[in-house]
Amino acid sequence: MSHRMAPLRLAARGLALVSIGALAACSSGSKATSGSSTTQPRKSAAVNATAGLVGVVSAGQPAQLSDADKTAVLHAVDGYVRAATLEPLKGKASNLDSLFATGAAPSATAPERDALSDDGLPPMTGGAKATLVPVSMSGLADVSGAIDLVGTTIDLTVTGTAGKGAITIHRSGELMFERDGSNWKILSFKLAVTRDGAGLGTASSTTTGSSTP
Repeated sequence: MSHRMAPLRLAARGLALVSIGALAACSSGSKATSGSSTTQPRKSAAVNATAGLVGVVSAGQPAQLSDADKTAVLHAVDGYVRAATLEPLKGKASNLDSLFATGAAPSATAPERDALSDDGLPPMTGGAKATLVPVSMSGLADVSGAIDLVGTTIDLTVTGTAGKGAITIHRSGELMFERDGSNWKILSFKLAVTRDGAGLGTASSTTTGSSTP
């Protein structure tokens, strides 16, 4: 990440999450550009993230998130969903460290890791059905207009059947991404997950977790 973004990185935990919430509630703002999408949530064994509201909070002149960056951020969200949920539900271990920015990967302890991934759940027979609500994106631009941080919403529901019956997983919250060349890596997250179904030990379990660099 470039040194020019250091002030914004220090404010990421507050400003970025506030701006994501603002996008969800309203698309206006003196230094933000935003758009809306009527795309409906998609259901499939693999998730293809679509864009919801998109805006930029700028420390200088108004800026816009490029189409290439939007696509790359959505690709990063897809990668997270596959690694954190869809792969574990096939009986495979999640591989999350490669998705995180250098030094930002969370420890393998609860509740952060439990909120972040579905490791340890019984594999779903016949595949999982995933529904991902369109992803809102809020970029943070420095005074020169460079955007190296993008916050996103995530609202994911996964359903399927394991050995003892039906299971439903709902995960929601925010992911903060940092530019890494042409890719985007997770810098921090704030997530809550609820799991319901047979064979989970309890009728319902809810965990929340957050991580900051």
